[in-house]
Amino acid sequence: MELVMTKIELSKSERLVLEIIRRSQISTRIEIAKILGFSTVQATKLTKGLLEKKLILENVTPSGARGQPTKNISLNPDGLYAIGVSFTAEHIEIGLVNWLGIIKSNTTVKLKKMHSLEALCHSIEEFVENAIKNHRLAKRKLCGIGISLPGDFLKGRRKINAVYFPEMEDVDLLDAFSSRLHYPVFFENDATSATWGEFVAGAGRKLNHFLFIHIGHGIGGGVIIDRRIYRGTNGNAGAFGAPFPDLSKARPSGTDLLKHLQEAGEKTDDFVDLRTLTIEGCAPLETWINNASQQLIKPLTVLARAFDPDAVIIGGRLPIHLLEAIAKGVNTEAFCQADRNRLPVPDILVTELGDLGGVIGAASLCLENIVFADKTI
Repeated sequence: MELVMTKIELSKSERLVLEIIRRSQISTRIEIAKILGFSTVQATKLTKGLLEKKLILENVTPSGARGQPTKNISLNPDGLYAIGVSFTAEHIEIGLVNWLGIIKSNTTVKLKKMHSLEALCHSIEEFVENAIKNHRLAKRKLCGIGISLPGDFLKGRRKINAVYFPEMEDVDLLDAFSSRLHYPVFFENDATSATWGEFVAGAGRKLNHFLFIHIGHGIGGGVIIDRRIYRGTNGNAGAFGAPFPDLSKARPSGTDLLKHLQEAGEKTDDFVDLRTLTIEGCAPLETWINNASQQLIKPLTVLARAFDPDAVIIGGRLPIHLLEAIAKGVNTEAFCQADRNRLPVPDILVTELGDLGGVIGAASLCLENIVFADKTI
């Protein structure tokens, strides 16, 4: 099987230029030169190379004065693409995502007590073929397939502790997926994938340092330091559910919420079933939200003081209106209570991507080492 590889290769300086444009959305050569400490000639050479690679666009606007008109530079939305894959208990979500983190098309495939890997890869390949055809996409623009895994990595990052998906237990995931798919494959756990998605296209896109709390099947999260993912030794940094190890007790996890509602007579088999529930109209849901918020205050206080981030962003698999309610319950005087009057308190924010953050983040993993700068501007 021939592996399809993108031919894009960028220098560190070119990545820095892209980072400047990404942060400001629109820039000029003069602004780029000033920020990087380069001459205008150097900035012109760099932007010319990026124009030739079709990664940026240049629009000429009148300056309002004598001389040359202003040339505004922006990222080309059609520059690069990737495929993102994310799982829930009963569905697999697949999306075609451009390098700005915008989903161009996506689909949800129903799982039958978890597909075999063969069937999963068939669903992914079928989606890729249709996406390329429907969007008339050049294969060289597709940088790979990112997969958001529902579990934590074991040593070596090739297997996961598949608590929620036992069918993946003891499977060498890199071999299993790479041998079946025609593009480079990238993996992260679901929480880290959603964290990266939030940085690329969500509430964290203008932040240098933030913590992401991922309420999914369990309680996870991710860490962005200097605008890059901090993974830890085994890729499991951000396991913020550690204070709640007993799965049989009440804990602020999505699985616990579904179980709580089922015991109260609600038909909630998967996260999609939560979208139609309102807090005002469902007393068991209101009770769970209040309890979960209180459970999160102390560990988030510890994390806020340990990492000193710009913000703590709450997201995951729950609908945004439920995440907003949890964030409101956390963002009280009890958060960082001991020293909130003496020290800065990080903002408590809510995901802007909702449950699509995993697909966006998984796809954006394919681009991390191609276009993103390796230092903070």
